[in-house]
Amino acid sequence: MNGSVQQLLGKCRSLGSLKSIHARLIISDSVNSSDLVLNKLLRLYSNLGALDHARILFDGILLPNSYHWTALIHGCVENCRYEDAFSLFRRMLSGPEPPLSFTLASVFKGLSREKRVRSGESLYGLVVKCGFDSNLTVQNSAIDLFMRCRRVDFAAIIFDRMGERDVISWNTMISGYSNNGAVDHAREMFDNSPERNSISWTSLIGGYIKAGNMEDARSLFEKMPSKDSASFNVMIAGYMDTGNLVEAHRLFDSMPSRDVRTWNLMLLGFVKSGDIEYAEEFFTKMPEKNVASWAIMIDGHMKSSNLGLARQLFDQMPSRNLVSWSIMIGGYVRNGEPHMALEMYECFKKQGIKPDDTFILGIISACSQLGILEIAESMVHDSLDGSFLSNIHLVTSLIDMYAKCGSIERATKVFNEIPKKDLLCYSTMIQAFANHGLDQEALALFNKMQSKNVKPDAITFLGILSACNHGGLLSEGKKFFTQMVEEYKIQPSERHYACMVDLLGRAGCLSEAYNLICEMPIKPNAVVWGALLAACRARCNVQLGEIAASELFEIEPSNSGNYILLSSLYAAVGRWDDVVKVRRMLKENKINKNKGSSWIELGGIVHEFVMGDLSHSHSEVIYFVLELFIEDLKFVGLASDTDDCRMEISLELDCNI
Repeated sequence: MNGSVQQLLGKCRSLGSLKSIHARLIISDSVNSSDLVLNKLLRLYSNLGALDHARILFDGILLPNSYHWTALIHGCVENCRYEDAFSLFRRMLSGPEPPLSFTLASVFKGLSREKRVRSGESLYGLVVKCGFDSNLTVQNSAIDLFMRCRRVDFAAIIFDRMGERDVISWNTMISGYSNNGAVDHAREMFDNSPERNSISWTSLIGGYIKAGNMEDARSLFEKMPSKDSASFNVMIAGYMDTGNLVEAHRLFDSMPSRDVRTWNLMLLGFVKSGDIEYAEEFFTKMPEKNVASWAIMIDGHMKSSNLGLARQLFDQMPSRNLVSWSIMIGGYVRNGEPHMALEMYECFKKQGIKPDDTFILGIISACSQLGILEIAESMVHDSLDGSFLSNIHLVTSLIDMYAKCGSIERATKVFNEIPKKDLLCYSTMIQAFANHGLDQEALALFNKMQSKNVKPDAITFLGILSACNHGGLLSEGKKFFTQMVEEYKIQPSERHYACMVDLLGRAGCLSEAYNLICEMPIKPNAVVWGALLAACRARCNVQLGEIAASELFEIEPSNSGNYILLSSLYAAVGRWDDVVKVRRMLKENKINKNKGSSWIELGGIVHEFVMGDLSHSHSEVIYFVLELFIEDLKFVGLASDTDDCRMEISLELDCNI
């Protein structure tokens, strides 16, 4: 019976077949009759990615032996369920069954992927204690861990103390030194290695490439006794990364055979170089394409703002994975199309794919741009558990989203729950306080950040200057601007200068603001001059306003907002002839007013409205209700049919003639 079952399991290639065999064993009450069968079932479930089924099977074993424990721990590691693997290992150590060498090697592998060097040191202590310090498999795994965690010295000590070494030991050292930038040590290991294989050669070639030494990399590549696809791919990737597409193409053409990975490397190189047209031609010529091929090409179109072509390719994909969905959604967000990103998300939800952190960040960013909460909160609730607080990038985006959606309370709550806050986290919260007019809270957090020895950067100072601007804190703003330049040696950007110009302008210090612009070491941009023009409009300073407007007309001649501001300034001081001149300039230059839009979220659906737009399916009802509101306002005396429309308002509404 066991022999026939094992033969059947040996031929099993799908989860459906495996579950069918498992069901037959349960019905015949023979599933627990053989440890070998149980072990095989555990490994097959893990290999097929059905780790939950493996865990249910394991939990049903009355007295699991070392092989059962090892099969499940190894399966967790291979399926990137590292915390589950470590938890199981701790349980195993508290029981009667001792770990096997393969158990320890699997745990070392999990720790190396998580870069948990301290846990690795503790585990190595256990290895020595249990007498596994002479086991070749365990030693090689330990070296790999410490090399990946940049503990090169510790890895070298283990290697030097090994009584027996194989080609894996030498290759792990060569690869480790190469990846840690110690290519000279890698070369020494390579030269002293008693046996070399293609991995030995490729690892050292990769080390030279990482060091930027393509000449030595190519020289070593030419000396290889037998070149495989991996060595060709490393060289091609190196040439692509250095921008030498000609040499990469020459090497590609010289390959005796090419797999889809090699084609993808070339495709990625063309996309990175910005040669999207040639990338498209290359993509068409590919004899075989996988999901990565399509994703690279779609990403290239998104980065070139070819949204239509990207969507066309996406729709043509034979199969899609999480990465391809993330590229589309992230691409829409980066190109200022958050509505399309959320439409794509609605389609994604029907696929039954679990989102990862990158995908979630894309949706959060889309919701931040639109200022809506419902969709993002629903996804966060469904997809994230309490451990998401350890992902500082994710929680920082969440804080930013809550703040931009008007919920500073929830932003503050998330911020306070973060165990370890970094600079970006502090900067985001300071900016959030600033945008909500909470200048004192922003200043207090800035001081707290400094007391925690977190050094502010240019973004942090932009946030604190913005807080001073919103709060009208002129002396504090000047102090922070000086501190940024003199104490922290940060060169202010145009945005820092614009913030200071706005702050000075609001305080009525227009001459000081103008002098600051004149003293700028970099050429002022439209944001800086725009801040001065807006301040001149508020303070009715025509002389400086005309200077600012003149500069703005040179920098961005088609921006109607600058003309409107100048016209409004003229109107405020009664210079109606000049208002007419500005209106004439708009007509002669055929400048249209930038149309604004507004939107509202109802039931997780975003409704956008543009001035004069009748495309909404309920536009008749909406405008009817709006008319009722206007009539009510007239009735209570808050609006009239004879409102005096001043000329500058007319200009704003009619400058697209």
